[in-house]
Amino acid sequence: MKPGLPSSPAQEKYFYHAIDLDAISHSVLRPQVEFSDSEWVPAYQWLEKEVGFYPLFLAVGDESAAYVTGYQNQWRVNIGGTFIDGKYVASKRKAGEFPNVVLLAFRQGDIQGCFTDYQWWNIVLTDVLCGRPIGPALYRYLFKKSWSRSKWLRTANGDGHLVQMLVPELDLSKAAFLWARNEKSAQALRAMGFENVSVKRLKLEH
Repeated sequence: MKPGLPSSPAQEKYFYHAIDLDAISHSVLRPQVEFSDSEWVPAYQWLEKEVGFYPLFLAVGDESAAYVTGYQNQWRVNIGGTFIDGKYVASKRKAGEFPNVVLLAFRQGDIQGCFTDYQWWNIVLTDVLCGRPIGPALYRYLFKKSWSRSKWLRTANGDGHLVQMLVPELDLSKAAFLWARNEKSAQALRAMGFENVSVKRLKLEH
């Protein structure tokens, strides 16, 4: 175990955010529409109207919550496919085509923002992209305005796939620890000034 790393990240509870290595710096990250996937921008702008800021997304909970960020997908070889002349042709990444993603973990006391129900967000996301209005009931299910911060955290800490946090910005320099794809990437992060960096690969979900 490297000095300074948490003794058992799987037992600790954090906020997680994944970002490409080439987009990271030892400073404050602020989301920008032009760097968002254009497919999802309408849903993100809907959130901006509701919460007052264009959001960054964080997963919440134990190590299992890191899967919500998609960090593990950088090792995925099969990335879909298409039908050509009636035959399905799989798309596979080749050497040199894999992304290089970093996962940052933040202590729960260091992050403030807006909690949302992650499972209901997936429904809201689909409805917004399809142009369907978000009714009062769905709005309540998503934001759960009556819930205290402690209730949100209890729920997230029980199951890392239930809760997400929205923030307007994120001071990356305050990360408790970072995971990198390989030692070369870890060294690059250390050179930027980050501490508690380790190489970590997550198994792909089936």
